[in-house]
Formats: sequence, structure tokens, C-alpha cells
Amino acid sequence: MVAILTTPVIENPLREGLRMQRTPDPSVFVLFGATGDLAHRKLLPALYNLSVERRLPGGFTIVGFARRPLSDDDFRQQMKDSVEKYARNKPSQRPSVWDSFAQGLFYVSSSFDDAEGYKKLGSKLEEVDQQRGTMGNRLYYLSA
Repeated sequence: MVAILTTPVIENPLREGLRMQRTPDPSVFVLFGATGDLAHRKLLPALYNLSVERRLPGGFTIVGFARRPLSDDDFRQQMKDSVEKYARNKPSQRPSVWDSFAQGLFYVSSSFDDAEGYKKLGSKLEEVDQQRGTMGNRLYYLSA
């Protein structure tokens, strides 16, 4: 005799009465301190895992801001290396998912006390709004 144990499905009481699941609008995650350890070990791997699970909206974009002089491509490669090392879902296992995720990675280099750097960031965010349809939806995160 084989016993099959099943876990009952528990409905989320906050979703009671909702007929459709809402898809979030495209947005930008502005990451201050993007080259730091927290971003490499925790934040980017976690965001990539959400992307693998299809829990991020289409057009989701990350703009990193830090002092190290990097191009967008250099930043993407650093993030790929970190995600490969620290995430449970590896880019090498799902290259098409990584490619899609990486299209939304951008970088602005500046010291934190330089007003011109924030102007560059503003320009990059306007560019991203046009290219990725993020419409000014932004989340600012200071990774210190």
C-alpha cells in the first residue's frame, strides 16, 4: 500500500475577491553601490532568480550607480559572473533567460558627491524610459 501525502492549497486571504492577477508595470531598480559585495552576492542573484521564475515585469531594468569606471557591457559581465557564482539558477543553465535579463542592465559611473554624476544618472533614466517603456516608475536602493 502506498500512501500519498498532499499539502492542502491555502488561498491568500488578501487576494479574496480579485478575479485577475495584476501584472506590475515596467520599472527601473536604481542600485546605488552596484559594484559592492551586497549587490554581487545577494541583490543581483535574487533579482535574476525572480526573472527565472517570471516574477518580474516585462521591461524591468536595473541601473547600477557606483564609482568604478565600467561600461554597460563590463557591468553586465561582472553581474553575470556574480549570478553564476551565487544564484541558485545559473545563467549557463538558461542562457536565453540571462540574455533577456542582461538587456535591462545599465551602469553609470560617478562618485557619490559629484552633482554631474546625478545628471548623468538622470539622462540614463530618461533614455531607459524611452527604450524600455518604464515610464518613470523607479525604485531607489542604496546598497551600503
